[in-house]
Amino acid sequence: MTRGNTTALITDVNGMETDITTSIRSVFKLYADPMSKVYSYETPTQSLVTSSGHAPWISIVVIDLPIDLPVGLANIKFNTTAIYPSVGSHINDSNLAINILPGVGVPNNFTYEFGVGASLNGNLKVLEPQKSAVYGHTYPSTACPCPDYAAIEIRSTIPTSLGGIANDWIRVIPQDLTVLTYSGRNVSHGVTSAGDELFVTFYSTDAKLKYFEAQFSVVLVGGSFVGTPTINSIKYFDIDGKEVLGPATDFNVTMK
Repeated sequence: MTRGNTTALITDVNGMETDITTSIRSVFKLYADPMSKVYSYETPTQSLVTSSGHAPWISIVVIDLPIDLPVGLANIKFNTTAIYPSVGSHINDSNLAINILPGVGVPNNFTYEFGVGASLNGNLKVLEPQKSAVYGHTYPSTACPCPDYAAIEIRSTIPTSLGGIANDWIRVIPQDLTVLTYSGRNVSHGVTSAGDELFVTFYSTDAKLKYFEAQFSVVLVGGSFVGTPTINSIKYFDIDGKEVLGPATDFNVTMK
């Protein structure tokens, strides 16, 4: 769910609808503390992650309401093309009740202290995801059930405005799906010396790596994307380091 794929309508106490899409200030993900019970195995979170195929988060929408709304009960209706997990209701099917109080408010600047005696206004747009290349298997994979693996290696070419990539030009962000597994997965990544290929390896010393754990995003620190990356290879390995079969045809990359 992003500002780019979401619209919003508010219906006031008199039944008047107003499009407030342009008043959406920010849409960003909120994650729980990794040390909280949210990330414990066999919690309600497990159903959420199982049905969605991504880490547990909730979407936060910050929106500035019109100043001329009549006092009384109103509701906000969102519509987004974002895919929701099947375990719960889609936001498109919900009306969010809101009570409009008397008086005129002002937008909150979310001012925070930045050093002793200094303050800055919070720019919530910096909390939104940057343009990224998202790698992962189709979930659930039509090629599975699949065995557990010791390692999964992905190699990819990423077209950028700088003509290549370097370790200090990119950030690789693995998706945290460990609430579903006992793999103890680790991740390493690097760039070839020629700057023409990214390699990312997921591995489990106990060979309990699930295929769907090989999911990550790439954002650029330098330059910009000039096309969709190409997957050069994806390989699966067992505990003896032997390459084995895996759901490679279900692995893809998309731009978001």
